[in-house]
Amino acid sequence: SFIDELAAEAGEDPVAFRLRHIDDARTAELIRRTAEEGGWQPRTGPRLHREGEFAFGQGFAHATYVHGTFPGVAAAQAAWMAEVAVNRRTGEVSLTKVLVGQDAGLMINPDGVRHQLHGNVVQSLSRTLTEAVTFDAISVADKDWGAYPLARFEDLPEVRSVLIERPEEPPLGVGESASVPSAAAIANAIFDATGVRMRELPFTPERVRAALAGAPMPRAISAPPPRRRRFARMAATLAAGIAGGLM
Repeated sequence: SFIDELAAEAGEDPVAFRLRHIDDARTAELIRRTAEEGGWQPRTGPRLHREGEFAFGQGFAHATYVHGTFPGVAAAQAAWMAEVAVNRRTGEVSLTKVLVGQDAGLMINPDGVRHQLHGNVVQSLSRTLTEAVTFDAISVADKDWGAYPLARFEDLPEVRSVLIERPEEPPLGVGESASVPSAAAIANAIFDATGVRMRELPFTPERVRAALAGAPMPRAISAPPPRRRRFARMAATLAAGIAGGLM
């Protein structure tokens, strides 16, 4: 998300800023198509759109997956356009929509690629908003998967994908490439909604509340309370739908 911070300092739209500093036509096409098909709304700063206690935002990010021995080999590229609803009272962040753009060269099984992108979204959402290992004074406090915070079905967003078809190029694989832009896109969406920069994962309600209040970011992650996200998630989704109809 540091690219977005640079764009904000320059007073430029984050997508336009990326395109202005990219000289690779293939990368530029991926960024442009993802933004266009996701309904990107240009801006030079946070829009701070609010409905009641919810704030709504869009965020964009792009990354190239690199693997192998340092400095590594560039492989598939992915871009995210994420939409979030932030409960300004509780600090809960709901990822409501994601559009993933993917350039993996020749895609032998496009449906398999789409399935992989969906899996990347689920895993990334969980890591970005929920997952954390907790500790007591001497050891790890998480003793089983039942107590470990994972995203659930009610947390999942609407997911769409844009596959850049390049049958003349070698296949680059998909793997985890679509996970790489996830946290940055969500952080940028939170900034668009609230004007607050989140730079440390996960973006838990506790941390988001602290950021909104201008308080120091909690360093330790305490064990999560019993989950009550289902109705909060439903409320955020309903509010996002209403807001989308008004925008």
